[in-house]
Amino acid sequence: MKLFYSPFHTFIHKVLVTIHEAGLWDEVTFVPTYPFKNREGEDQGDAYSIAALNPLNKVPTLALDSGQVVYGSQAVVECIDSMSQSGKHLYPPAGPARWDAITRLALADTMFETTVMLVMEGWNPEENQRIEFFEWIWPKIIRGCDSLEAACKQGFDGFDIGQASMLHAISYMDFRVNFYDAKDPLYPDFDCFDGRPNLKAWWEESIQRPSVTSHYNRDFEGDDSAAFLQKNVQEVLAAQGVKK
Repeated sequence: MKLFYSPFHTFIHKVLVTIHEAGLWDEVTFVPTYPFKNREGEDQGDAYSIAALNPLNKVPTLALDSGQVVYGSQAVVECIDSMSQSGKHLYPPAGPARWDAITRLALADTMFETTVMLVMEGWNPEENQRIEFFEWIWPKIIRGCDSLEAACKQGFDGFDIGQASMLHAISYMDFRVNFYDAKDPLYPDFDCFDGRPNLKAWWEESIQRPSVTSHYNRDFEGDDSAAFLQKNVQEVLAAQGVKK
């Protein structure tokens, strides 16, 4: 399998967590993809385009050995979890525990996506940034953090896909504050743990999982060139029977 993903390891990737938990780490070729900026903050234009595989040109995108392509992070993690070789599954069986897990997955994923929207708005010159946009987004994120605090206070029966997404969203909020020069006009140093002790305790325990330490705050090692990416795109297209 090939995973096209953004190799910023200063935040936690729920797809990488799921791959590790599923015992599939050695079965995957990790293909660094920069849809916008690289790790030095330099815009990459279309050099890393995967539009030939995914019409949305977004990561993560998973290509199976058959050539089938799965995209959309929730589809990708469900696909990976279904192939688990570890005996563990992050998706509980149908019932209340599953609905709780996938609801937290949806919540945390949306918190991540809205934080990305804040990042992109911050790329505009300060005088062109829409303050009303920040005012619309932030209550959603804050209510989301409060909801996660309540979930952590109640506790969990094992590690599930919702928690994998929580790790992703929370770590990306911190990444945004520390990586980008542009500061949020409303909450420039937002700390999701402030006033949320149960969320913080859960975080401090969860980031010790091997599926997190496998990549979190570890520099990417390998080929992250555009040439390597396009080579892998062509291999997937060949598996699909698409001729150059």
